[in-house]
Amino acid sequence: MGVCALAAAGGLLTVPSSSSATAPPAVFTGGAAAGKPCQVTLPGGLRATVTGNAGQRTARLTDPARVKESVTTYWSDGHQYLMPSTAADGGAAHPGPAAYDVTALADRTCGPAAARPAAQTATRKGTGRAYKMVRLTIDTRDETSVPATSGNVLLTNLDDNTFVRRTYITTHGVVRAVVPAGHYAALFEHWKGTSDGLTYWMTINPEFTVRDGTRVTLDASTATVPVPVPVTPRPAHLVSRSFAVYRGDGSGPGAEHGLWFHQQWPSGVSLTNKIRVNPGAGPVTHGRFSVVSTFDFASPEGTAQPYAYHLAESADRTLTTYPSKADPATLATVRRSYTGTGGDATSALVVGITVPTWAARTREILPAAFQFLPAGTEQTEYYSALPDTAWAQEYADTARGTALASGLSVYRAGRNPDETFGAGAPHPNGPLATRVGTVYCGACADATSLRFALLPAGDNTPGHEGVYERQSSDSVTLKRDGALYATGESGLSQVSVPVPAGRARYALRLANRSTAADGRLSPGSDTTWTFTADPGHGRTLPDDMLCPAEGNACGALPLLYAYTNTDADLMNRLTPGRHTLSLDVRRQQYATPGVVTGAEMSVSYDDGAHWQKLRTRGGAGRFTADCTVPFTASGHTVSLRLAAWDSTGSRVDQELPGAYQVP
Repeated sequence: MGVCALAAAGGLLTVPSSSSATAPPAVFTGGAAAGKPCQVTLPGGLRATVTGNAGQRTARLTDPARVKESVTTYWSDGHQYLMPSTAADGGAAHPGPAAYDVTALADRTCGPAAARPAAQTATRKGTGRAYKMVRLTIDTRDETSVPATSGNVLLTNLDDNTFVRRTYITTHGVVRAVVPAGHYAALFEHWKGTSDGLTYWMTINPEFTVRDGTRVTLDASTATVPVPVPVTPRPAHLVSRSFAVYRGDGSGPGAEHGLWFHQQWPSGVSLTNKIRVNPGAGPVTHGRFSVVSTFDFASPEGTAQPYAYHLAESADRTLTTYPSKADPATLATVRRSYTGTGGDATSALVVGITVPTWAARTREILPAAFQFLPAGTEQTEYYSALPDTAWAQEYADTARGTALASGLSVYRAGRNPDETFGAGAPHPNGPLATRVGTVYCGACADATSLRFALLPAGDNTPGHEGVYERQSSDSVTLKRDGALYATGESGLSQVSVPVPAGRARYALRLANRSTAADGRLSPGSDTTWTFTADPGHGRTLPDDMLCPAEGNACGALPLLYAYTNTDADLMNRLTPGRHTLSLDVRRQQYATPGVVTGAEMSVSYDDGAHWQKLRTRGGAGRFTADCTVPFTASGHTVSLRLAAWDSTGSRVDQELPGAYQVP
């Protein structure tokens, strides 16, 4: 989502002049960094949060509950646009589409992101060849089949997805363009207001051939099939819905290879709006094509045990009929907890993501659902169990100022594993590949550099990545064979460190602190990884894990990641008395074989002033220790120190101040 859809800064690592390395460069430059989450404001006051990684950036609505109209997402020339429905109508009262270019706004507000690596954006065919330019005319007709005076036309080239992927506004029933000859797809979005809301007609021609003088017609009157809001098995109210079209080849990162069109109706918008599509569009022979409708529901207010429904209909064509009710036998069940640190009134934003599995590799995936919950909520969530559709969640804890993202999952009908967001103190996690889409390797190396993609504020679920959405500071140091080699202040997301050839012993330290925290509860973390590496030697990463910071032919470094847990409540409070701490230690995915052989834990009950070493039991990466929180700790926090090591000599040392609050 990264996932989906979270990002953090790359940065600079500076080599001290006292370094003993052979002729080190003066400055180490981070890889293609998209910056920390960037807040932008569009005309009319609509706010968006732009995040990204390695030159890929995606925007989502910052305050979806305040949005009073539908918002369309589309892409053009590598830029993303968020277009409110009233702005899309045009007229003198609204600026042109360029004003809603969130990519350009992020460049101006927070600084430009680096371009995607050329090796990743090169198309599979057509690179460097000459194009024969031809004339294309698209006639647009409204729901009465007369020339349309409003609407958007999306056009994409199927032979070279990166060359033509544009949006046109039709005002006189015709669009004229000069484009390369070849295979194309087109979509016409037309809408009209009625007394009970808006009706949208989505007319799609997923595949046609363009020669000089080609003329095609997109007629909204052919969009006759309604996409109804399905009835849920248990009483629930609709909180958001979306309609998305994916058209591309899924061959690389970027929207040009997958996501094409996305219409979002958040909770603040009238959800009585209607959608109609033209039936029988698809399947296709050039590239891939998916049409995805999503519906998200919440249980009635005051329900003792809350629940939610996340329903989707995804197919490689537009259907001749869409289901009007959800079949309980086709649903997957997940028990999910959203922990917090603030008072009971603190709200948290849960963002749902839905994407066809073939398009997940593009890493340009957008939110399909928004729900506001009190922090500390536990609820049962029901999902459409679709074999070709993946789901992910983002969770923004407003009290702690963190944003977490899960990996993508394909759910099966029946009970699926429970999941918890935000348990314990924030700390760096390694991304976890699940064979659905792609993730960046948390710690890897190519022949010349160590490369990292570690975000600072994950939780205690492997694969959950997180950032501080408010201010934070990062201090990074790297030692090589005991000598200080490099320092930095920009974290470890998309950062590369050139190193000399040969086997060496490294110690990497990341000390992170959130300047927005109250100074006691979850203020940050301090982690040191010790490991041996010989860059350029070892197994190359598989296709589902990408090399960070524009690297190529990377191999995984043997870093260890630690995950702690205990019986704290959903507000991360630990009562006085006896408790058991668990410690799960995992090695960097795809690293050379090794077994976690030992660990130790210490605890502080007075905000880190004094420490007590605990008796640690277990092995093979799983450990426990008992502790007794004294009554004198009330009003203070429980802080943790831990260490673990494996059979290859790798080690992790971590301090988690203010992990739990003692009421």
